[in-house]
Amino acid sequence: MKRILDSVHGYIHIERAYVQNIIDTPQFQRLRRVEQTSTRAVFPSARHDRFIHSLGVFHLGCKIVEHLIKSLGDTELTRSVFESYKLACLLHDVAHTPFSHTFEKYFDNQWSDLRGDLKTLVNGGQFDTDWDNTTDPSAPHERLSAIVALGVFGNFIESRGASKELVARMIIGLKYADVARHSLENAMIELIHGDVIDADGLDYACRDTWAAGYSTTSIDVDRLIDSINIVQDKGLYKLCFTAKCLNEIESVLHVKTFQQFYVINHHTVAYEQRLLIKSVESASQYHFFGHVDNNQDEREAALAKLCNVKAFYDVRNPGQIGIETDHSHIKIALPKDDDFVSLMSYIPNERYVKQWFSRQYELKPLWKTKADFYYHFDQLREVRLLKGSWIFSDDCLKFISDKFGIALDNIWRVRATAKYKGNFAKKVSIYVNGDVIPYDKLLPKDIQSYEPPKNEYYYLYVPAKSDRKAIIEALKEEYLKFFMLRAE
Repeated sequence: MKRILDSVHGYIHIERAYVQNIIDTPQFQRLRRVEQTSTRAVFPSARHDRFIHSLGVFHLGCKIVEHLIKSLGDTELTRSVFESYKLACLLHDVAHTPFSHTFEKYFDNQWSDLRGDLKTLVNGGQFDTDWDNTTDPSAPHERLSAIVALGVFGNFIESRGASKELVARMIIGLKYADVARHSLENAMIELIHGDVIDADGLDYACRDTWAAGYSTTSIDVDRLIDSINIVQDKGLYKLCFTAKCLNEIESVLHVKTFQQFYVINHHTVAYEQRLLIKSVESASQYHFFGHVDNNQDEREAALAKLCNVKAFYDVRNPGQIGIETDHSHIKIALPKDDDFVSLMSYIPNERYVKQWFSRQYELKPLWKTKADFYYHFDQLREVRLLKGSWIFSDDCLKFISDKFGIALDNIWRVRATAKYKGNFAKKVSIYVNGDVIPYDKLLPKDIQSYEPPKNEYYYLYVPAKSDRKAIIEALKEEYLKFFMLRAE
């Protein structure tokens, strides 16, 4: 066994076969140069990476397996499922894109057929059918990671008696449609790709809190893992948690809610992420087309060229990876945060790049929090707000531009609402006196604490030297006019 000291979980013990065949490879070691979060603009100490996070998820996954063996036994089926689970935990982020989640959506473009590549590697008819007939729960970085897991480490996965298809399903969160035959596998998929309590979420909830330094509810991970049960309910295996661990379950729910709504969507974090995208767009345009301008179509095309699955793995030519820029002829393979920063360093005085390097932001938000927003726009407190609502619409941006003489490209609208995944608490099942009971049926009033707001919410940024108070007052007056016209 290899022993690695982790500041969050203590000593992590890893079988040397995993170290030699997965961890000590270029694909996995690159994760040391990929940041775990996008929040360092607000929490400078949150300098932790996807490498130690992946080891942490593997560590928790091993503890979960050790616990479940006691109740499910050590059989041919459980051995294969549990080994697949441990490998999926280790490899779930192996192709995570640079700078946390900032650029992952750009890797799913016309140059990257992620679904097609993964289907080719799995080579299983039922996998294709289930994926085509199910709402796809996966993010681009998960599809990329599944591609690299199977394409690079597929032989090792099979040598461990694991299932490549199941590893891929676990990474992208694709359950089997044939529940009667695969309910155990589906329960284990929830323990790595669940919306509430899984090895992945448990590690980042603990690790992000530790690294960033913000204070919130603590989580007793060992007690929570001891509460995990996979029991047969009406002939099917089902994931649930013992009632004695309600406090730890609620701690996880509180931490996830806090991180989603008060950390990831902080106004400075939101601005810096948009700024970083603009900066890398400029760098991509320079390296692919040899110039930088405001042609948005060309900027987006250049960024899409940079964000290409072939930088990680080429299904049609596995021995060759990497992409080469058209103008500067720089080749990038296994892209890391450093690669994107290096591309930006060629144009240090470009408008967006200069701001990102210096943190001297040109734009400031009209409101910094929801409380701030509703203080100014108290008439909107009872109004259902959506992206199309006037205050967040293109018409509103044009109104600000016309009235205050601000160029439209100097007014930014940035979404600050976490992706709605429903009420976290409704997705937890509690095991009480031999029965599996949904959390919301057991404690119906408590679920209200975890109900995320369904209103859309955006920040509007304007030049720092603007009279932001005057702009807000003008918006209040204009919105009332807009409201009255609609009433008529």
